[in-house]
Amino acid sequence: MNKILRSTIAAAVSAFIFAGCSVPGITSNNNNGDNMTDSYNYSPTETGDAEQVYSWLIQPSIQADNIISFDASTIDPDNADNRSYINYSVIRQNGKYGLIDYAGNYIIKPAYEDYYVCSCGEIVLLNIIDERNEEYEYCTIDKDRKISSTPQHTVDDSPQYFLDIKSQKVFEGKHGSKSVTEYTGKKTVPVTEANVEMDDYGNLEVSVPDGALCGLAKSGKLLTDMVYTAFYAPSYKGVGSTLVAFRNEDDKWGYLDTDGNVVIDFICDGDPNAYNGMTTDDPAIVHPYLFCDDYVPIYKDGYYSYYDFEGNQVVRAGEFAQARPINNGRAWVKQNDFWGVIQMGDIIEEEKPKDDSSSMATTTSGSTYWTATTSDTTESQPEYTDWANVVTDEYGNVVTTPSEWTDPNVTEPALTDPVDPGYTDPVTPDPGYTDPVTPDPGYVDPAPIDPGYTDPAPADPAY
Repeated sequence: MNKILRSTIAAAVSAFIFAGCSVPGITSNNNNGDNMTDSYNYSPTETGDAEQVYSWLIQPSIQADNIISFDASTIDPDNADNRSYINYSVIRQNGKYGLIDYAGNYIIKPAYEDYYVCSCGEIVLLNIIDERNEEYEYCTIDKDRKISSTPQHTVDDSPQYFLDIKSQKVFEGKHGSKSVTEYTGKKTVPVTEANVEMDDYGNLEVSVPDGALCGLAKSGKLLTDMVYTAFYAPSYKGVGSTLVAFRNEDDKWGYLDTDGNVVIDFICDGDPNAYNGMTTDDPAIVHPYLFCDDYVPIYKDGYYSYYDFEGNQVVRAGEFAQARPINNGRAWVKQNDFWGVIQMGDIIEEEKPKDDSSSMATTTSGSTYWTATTSDTTESQPEYTDWANVVTDEYGNVVTTPSEWTDPNVTEPALTDPVDPGYTDPVTPDPGYTDPVTPDPGYVDPAPIDPGYTDPAPADPAY
């Protein structure tokens, strides 16, 4: 996008400052978040007995350094009016980020230095123009599925829960604040050891000591012992919507349900690709994904697999070189150095195609992906961008209103006869943009992380 905003980005960034076990951002000495897993080719000699429950929507055919999808851990369901985190993934090519959908269409070409996910569901791409003067170039898809240069910049006010070491009572606070009140709710919540004391004005304040441990509580009472070194849970939703991941003293992750039962044993490793962008996360931290659509990708000992909500392995380890969360029945996976899309579960169609009331087909890299709609759908199909026929300005930026495009090389408007063989169509794509042909298999993606991750290392100085 060619519109550069000068904004109070510090306010947005402040929503993602982390400290303590109850919030993410503290590096463990044994976690190497800089190492992205290498490609792995599946061999029948390494199979398990897991049932294969997926089918291909797009055969592995797309080349990219990385494709990043999201598990909704940071999304506020009460204020999520943007479904970009479900409909799109971030694609990285040649060190730049863009957006791609689950039909393989490039929605925004990779041309941005970084990205982050807003609690409203919006995925924001950005370039830093002048960090000192807080000038940034943004590009996003708004809630009406239009390309926009104005992100929402919502503030993180997610709840946090603490177990007072002295009284053994559970207290509730807000992200970024040290003020707390005694928790009287009935939900199952992850809690962090802390000291709760009254200040000079009679207000309760919390501080998290170094090495604080974590556990699970329900209705203000502990369900588990406080023996875990970190946890990864939804920032806004209750534990009942998913399973909570806890890390033990051996740096292995396991998944617990709302009653504190272990559903997936402590055999999982943190996935360096579970990352929400530099603005929101510390790239040196790794953690696993949370469940989406009743499935979760598990990274263990260098291999990927999928597990269901009952703790059953449904895709054998090593089937994919990379595996991403399921969103609306679809997931990006990597196999033999190429990316494709699989289906696991049902796909709920949300949009009605513009030119056909029944179905449409999108062809990508030799694969055709069909979608069907029902008569009661009212919204239009997302405005996909075909980069072979896109209108750009003189700098290669997308012009969202083609009729206003002018050729910078023509000083005076002139009528051009399209029959003239010398005619140049202004919709020719920017020749400076080249789609990479060969991925770099040695690429190392910065250690992904999701702001829902919490590590009990040193507390936020604000405490």
